[in-house]
Amino acid sequence: MVRKKFPRKEVYVYTAERPLDSNHVKAVHDRGELKLSDNLEKYAQERWDNENKGWINSVIPSAVDVEFSNGNMIVHCAVTKYHKMLGMVKLAIESGETDGNNVIQGSSTEILPIFADDTVILEQRQGTVTQHGVGFYDFPSASKNAEMYLCQAETRYPGLVKGMFDMIGFPKFHLLRVFKKITQEQIKDMFYVGFSKGFEVGLETQFNGYTHLPMESQQVTTSEEIGHRLIYKTNDFLDVLDSIGNGNFKADINGKKPNSNPQTKGFSIVDESLGTILSAFYHIKGLEFYNSALDILNKKGYKINEVPYNSKIHLNDLL
Repeated sequence: MVRKKFPRKEVYVYTAERPLDSNHVKAVHDRGELKLSDNLEKYAQERWDNENKGWINSVIPSAVDVEFSNGNMIVHCAVTKYHKMLGMVKLAIESGETDGNNVIQGSSTEILPIFADDTVILEQRQGTVTQHGVGFYDFPSASKNAEMYLCQAETRYPGLVKGMFDMIGFPKFHLLRVFKKITQEQIKDMFYVGFSKGFEVGLETQFNGYTHLPMESQQVTTSEEIGHRLIYKTNDFLDVLDSIGNGNFKADINGKKPNSNPQTKGFSIVDESLGTILSAFYHIKGLEFYNSALDILNKKGYKINEVPYNSKIHLNDLL
C-alpha cells in the first residue's frame, strides 16, 4: 500500500510536444466503473450523508490512461460518483496522507484565457467544498467535467456540450459561465498542452490548455469580481511565481497585490494551475521561461516531476 503525506508541495506535469487543437483531443469511456476499497466506499457515503444531504451526487468521469498517438491525445476514462471523490479528499485531509490504492483522478480542465492586451486573470478561491485550499489562486476557467452540468449547459447553450466526456464543449461552457460578457463566437480554437496532478490542494488530474480571447481582460471582469481577481501581463509571470509564499507580492496592472491564505499563511497558486502555467507558457513563451519557472518553483520548495514523453501514461503511477 503506497501512502504519502498530504498535503505536500509536489506536482506532476506533462507538457505535450506541441499544442493540440480541438481536432486532436478526445476523451472516451472505455474503462468501465472505477473500483475502490470497501473502506473508502463506506467512509465517503457516511461523510456525504452527514455533511452533504440534499446535494446533487453526480456521475463524473475519471481519467485512467492518457494515450498519445499520431499527434492525438486520447483520455481513457472510467466513471464514478462525485461523493466518492469528495470522500477521497476528505479522508486524505483527516488522515494526513494519500492512499495510492484508492485514487480517483477525475477529469478537470483548465483552459487559460489570454486576452487581447496580453493579460491573464488569477482568481482567489473564496470557498471550497472541503474548505481545503481556500484563499489559493487559480484561473477562473478551472472546472470539472460532470453529468450534473449537462442540463445547465444545454439550457443556456444548446448543442455546445455533446456529453460528459466532451473535452471541447465543456471547457467552452465553463469559460462562458465565469466570463459572462463573452459569447460563444468569441471563443475560437482551444489548445491543450498537457496535464498536471498536485498534492497540496487537490488530488485530481487536470488537463491544461489555453485560448486567445479578442477583448481586454478588464472588459470581462465585473465590479463584484474585481475584489478577488488579479490581472497580470504574461511577461510578469516569473515575478508572480517568485511572489509565492513571501510578503513581497507582485502587484497586478491595477496595483493590487495577492492576499495570503490561511493554509500556507502566504500567497499560493493551486498546484494543478502551476502545471498549467508551466505547460502553457512553455509553448507561448519558450524554453527559457519554462526553465526559469521551474527554477523558481524548486526554490519555493516544490518538487516538480516532469512526466516524460510516452505513448501511454497510466495516471495511477503518478503517486
